[in-house]
Formats: sequence, structure tokens, C-alpha cells
Amino acid sequence: RLRAGRRGTMEETGERKAVGEGSGLEFKLHPLVIINISDHFTRCSLNVTSGGRVIGCLLGEQKGRVIHITNTFEMNFKKDTEDQSLDKEYLAAKKEQYKTVFPNLEVMGWYSTGDKIQESDMQTHKTISEINESPVFLLLDPKMSDERRDLPIMIYETELHVIERFPSQIFVQAKYTVDSLEAERIAVDQVARIVPSGKSSSTEQLSSHMTGMQNAVKMLRSRIAVILDTVKQMRDGKIACDQELLREISSLVRRLPVGTKKIKDTLNTEYNDTLMMAYLSFMTKGNAALHEIVSKINATYDTKVAHHRRNF
Repeated sequence: RLRAGRRGTMEETGERKAVGEGSGLEFKLHPLVIINISDHFTRCSLNVTSGGRVIGCLLGEQKGRVIHITNTFEMNFKKDTEDQSLDKEYLAAKKEQYKTVFPNLEVMGWYSTGDKIQESDMQTHKTISEINESPVFLLLDPKMSDERRDLPIMIYETELHVIERFPSQIFVQAKYTVDSLEAERIAVDQVARIVPSGKSSSTEQLSSHMTGMQNAVKMLRSRIAVILDTVKQMRDGKIACDQELLREISSLVRRLPVGTKKIKDTLNTEYNDTLMMAYLSFMTKGNAALHEIVSKINATYDTKVAHHRRNF
């Protein structure tokens, strides 16, 4: 996606990156792509030194102005002192293999891991441009951060900018959304339920569910505490009253049916339904055990009767 633009900015790290107009395309990133890249980095991090990068191809399809990035495959590359050269023969072979199995998927771009763009990334991008004239570059930061709330993923396009009187391609950040089909949602949910041993058990599933519920309650409690503290400070005059904020808080409180007869009746109904299900479960198990005992008694009685008749 090349276009003439304004002069880009040179950051301290040396990579060329700017905020441009972009191509106007809408990018939809599917969960399988994130899982594949994370798995690729995890496997390679056990065999290479710390800080090693991984590189692969992005596969997807374009529908009008919307590009769906749905799958990936890994690529071989050689890391020199400053440059990284791709194995073009391996890339072409993998592309043909995936084209045979998934005829609708095309090479949409490439991905790598790291916390910033490197100088050698533009050369790799030009290599991918031989397959797709307008590829995208996905950069995933594998470092964990407690302060980060968004996905550590950035998608870049390229634009042609005039820098110091010379035309030069630079990476321009593009917006994206995470999208998934019904089958993908089911698969991701099932993967999340798998225990480290590779087996799924009801105990682990319940533990995972309860842990998620606990974290959600903790987050809700912390946010309510922030709102309550803000209201108290407004009441005491420590901070200026924000009428718009107070109206939003009031609207939120009115929507919560806490302490009303309706919510109490609902909780009692759910509690009674749970007890009823437990009672029915116990009764069913008792009936099954009783049926098994009766069957054994009948079988024993029939055997004795047959033996008695043979004696006479």
C-alpha cells in the first residue's frame, strides 16, 4: 500500500515508522493466528538464546475492503549481523502446500516477534512483496506486562514517504479488530479447558471456571471502590463535582437490582432449583442402586428355583 505522504519521523531506535493515512482497509485478526505465533515463539524459545525472533507468513482472504487473517505458517531465515535473509525455496514450497489444502487462502503478509521494528524488517517485507504487492506486517511482543490491557500485537502497512528529498518506504501502523467464527470460538474455549498434562478433567474445568469468576469479582470490587472513593471525595469537597460523571453513576446504580424484592426472589428461586436438582440426583442414584440389588436377588432366586426343580 504505497502512496506519497508527508515526511516520516525517525525514532531513536532507528526504525522508520510513522502515522499515516493508511490504505483504508479493515483488518480482522482471527484467534488461530495469535495461538500459532505464540506456540511458534514458545517452541523456539526453548532452543535458541533469549531474545530470539521467529518469522512466519500470514494467510487469509480479502473480501472487498475487509482482510481476514486466519492462519499462518513458519518460515526459515538466516540471521546475520544486521540482516535476515529468508529461505525463498522453502517459502515457495510451503505456499504451494497450503494452496493445495486451502485454495481460498492467500499470503497476506508476514509476522515476527519483538518489542520494536528492526532495520532488517524492511528487507524481509520487500521479499514478501514479491508474492503480495501490498503485504502487512504483524509484530507480536512476547514480553508480559501487568500494566498492559490490550493485546501486544501491532499491524503495519507500508507507505512511500519523501524523507530528506529521497522516496523511502516506511511502516505505518494500521488498526485491526479480533474476529472469530463459531467453530473458532468453540475450539479456543476447548483449548482453554485443557490442563497442562494434556487431559481435560471436570475438576480442572471447575477450578478454572471458579478462578475466572473470582478474578471477575475482584475486578468489579476494585472498580466499585474507585467509584465510591471518587463520590466521597466530591462530597467532602476534595475534588470538583463532575455532574456528568454523577449522572452516569446514578444511571448505573439504578440499573442494578441490588437489595430489591425482585432480586431476592430470583436468588431464592435459583437456590431452590439447585437444591431440587441435587435431591433428584440423589434419588436417581438411590433408585439405580436399588434396581441393581433387586436384579441380583431375582437372579439368585431364579437360580435356586431351577436347581430345586432338577432335584425333583
